[in-house]
Amino acid sequence: MTKRWAAELAVKALQEEGVDVMFGILGGHIQSIIDYSYRAGIKIIMTRHEQAAVHAADGYARATRRPGVCFATGGPGMLNMITGIHMAYVSRTPMVFLFGGHKERESHRGAVQEAYAADVCKSITKWTVRVTDPAMASHFIRKAFRDAMTPPYGPVGIEFPVDTFNFEPIEETGQIAYLPGPWLETPPARQATDPAYAQRAVELLSAAKRPLIIAGEGVHWASAGPQLQTLAERLQIPFNIRRLGRGAIPEDHPLSISGGARKKVIGEADLVMLLGLNVGYLESFGEWKTDARFIQLQSCAEDVLTTVPTRLEIVADPGMVLEQMLGASEEAAGAVDADRDAWTSRTRALQDQFVQRMAEEALKVSQDAPIHPRWLSKVVSDFTTADTTLIFDSFTASTFLGEHLLARQSGQVLDAGLSAAFGHGIGMAIGAKLARPDDRVLVMMGDAGVGLGGGDIETAIRYDIPVVYLIYNDSALAAGLEQYCYGENFRILGPDAYKGFRLTQDVRYDLMYQPLGCHVEHVEDPADITAALERSFASGKTAVINLISTRHSQHPLYDSATAREMFWHLPADEVEEPVRKQHHEFYYPKFHNGKKIGEDDA
Repeated sequence: MTKRWAAELAVKALQEEGVDVMFGILGGHIQSIIDYSYRAGIKIIMTRHEQAAVHAADGYARATRRPGVCFATGGPGMLNMITGIHMAYVSRTPMVFLFGGHKERESHRGAVQEAYAADVCKSITKWTVRVTDPAMASHFIRKAFRDAMTPPYGPVGIEFPVDTFNFEPIEETGQIAYLPGPWLETPPARQATDPAYAQRAVELLSAAKRPLIIAGEGVHWASAGPQLQTLAERLQIPFNIRRLGRGAIPEDHPLSISGGARKKVIGEADLVMLLGLNVGYLESFGEWKTDARFIQLQSCAEDVLTTVPTRLEIVADPGMVLEQMLGASEEAAGAVDADRDAWTSRTRALQDQFVQRMAEEALKVSQDAPIHPRWLSKVVSDFTTADTTLIFDSFTASTFLGEHLLARQSGQVLDAGLSAAFGHGIGMAIGAKLARPDDRVLVMMGDAGVGLGGGDIETAIRYDIPVVYLIYNDSALAAGLEQYCYGENFRILGPDAYKGFRLTQDVRYDLMYQPLGCHVEHVEDPADITAALERSFASGKTAVINLISTRHSQHPLYDSATAREMFWHLPADEVEEPVRKQHHEFYYPKFHNGKKIGEDDA
């Protein structure tokens, strides 16, 4: 019998799982898998930093709806991936990580690059295993792809000790717990629910006077946008779609509710269907001010909220259940509550008010230079087409853009999610563009993110990946903090604090990347934004737009309770933060000659 190297068999197993592209950086501990991947015809994208490789695989997975694959050598290579792994984990992205590992025979002896991925990644993967028997490598690869796509989706990791895989070949028929492909004749069946539950959900939604659907990333992974749109139209139910699901139904649909209008709509609804949405911090943990009752349809039981009054709970594949509900609703369209027209008119009015307010606010700052994020976001939103993938990677500009944007395809918006990290957009765009070669890919970058991950713009150039990186250059780590809380020149923190919060003023990032072969633009006039975008995409090259923006805009987050909690430790009578000052002045008023300052003599 023919013996083969374990790495060669592992690569064959990867191909049987449909892997056609992988992202990472070479290294001796993982080199055998890289070499055999090249020989097998798998496309390898070598990045400049392992973190960018993870973000690229993450973007690829979200765009293709199947696991992204990335690799790194042992020790520092694996450790450089941790931020990206965490982002994938909290974002529920199905991914498979291939780690090189130090020699098994040198464990706990001071081996070079000794580190244990299973221990390091314990809290940020579904599982990570160190494979010490080469005959089991293919088994764990097959298991990894299935577990990554089992709800809740998420990343898994496999560590290959270098001596286990490089020192002795094995017989292909000697592999353990593995049957070479093709072994599965049909795709695995998705889970439906009891038809009576689907029927009951339709009855509840039809009878409600003010129903609302709040959907999320589960709609994207199930490719269930068309079914959801048919159901919403048939029963005339307003909807709000969050996170990766944005655009599953085009957001210019008359029943669509933006995030800015959602709070009031939830408050007035009497029945809310939560559909495929991971309700956590970004959704206020479901602690909405509403008297509504809930239907919960989730792909896994752990996503079911136990803190909202629930009339019906369904744990199954969202796409399959929507199909069942469509079957049950064929005769229900004419039986919806008589007040439904009034409700949809009310939600439409709230949505129109929000859109009008955003447009008015943008117009007020349309001539500002440096450029204001509100106007920039309106221009970018107007420029965005259905075949544009947007990646949010700017603390300030991404938030404003999220309010203006009307997404038109599922998975059109990619972001850091609960990770709230930055610098991911550079790598994520590379993966998204490889997955969607016919789409335009635009990254709303912050200058802080460029500083963290900017080296991998060279990766996009090297592989001829035409992504446009729009850099919101406000020369600050967090726009608006100075005026909002700390005072001029960050006075309450001391004379050197401004060096920590401000970056070098007006860096010419366009000139930094031009020698590498980028198409570059420098924008200071708000009237030039659209033309710079058009030229960048028309160039067919990796492009960098250096846009000089204001650091004095107030981030919407600063008006929230979260922002107040961030600064609660500071002396309230010294900070500029308005709510804190009002609180302090109310409870600790200043007096002069026994009288409260500002008090009427009478």
